[in-house]
Amino acid sequence: MASKSASKWLHSTSLREFQSLYREVLRTCRAFHHCDPTGSPWNTRLKLEARKEFEQGRAETDPLVIARMLVVGRESVQQIQVKFNQADKAIEERIKRDISRR
Repeated sequence: MASKSASKWLHSTSLREFQSLYREVLRTCRAFHHCDPTGSPWNTRLKLEARKEFEQGRAETDPLVIARMLVVGRESVQQIQVKFNQADKAIEERIKRDISRR
């Protein structure tokens, strides 16, 4: 069985990692300026969904589940960032092509 100090260290470490991941999710959400079909900004909806997901995971105590949540969360944010950057570059290239045709 893990000692109390080891358990405390694991808790504080995972808490810092979750806070870091949450801040990264919020920074990534800022990039989404367009609106959904109801007219709500996507960044607002994404922030609310992220908050809900993090609140659901708050009560988790199993270190393996916590580690899995952190890994999956980081990978998901990175994939979204890569896809967003690719789409942004494609738009930029299209604009440059259209301007050069004029």
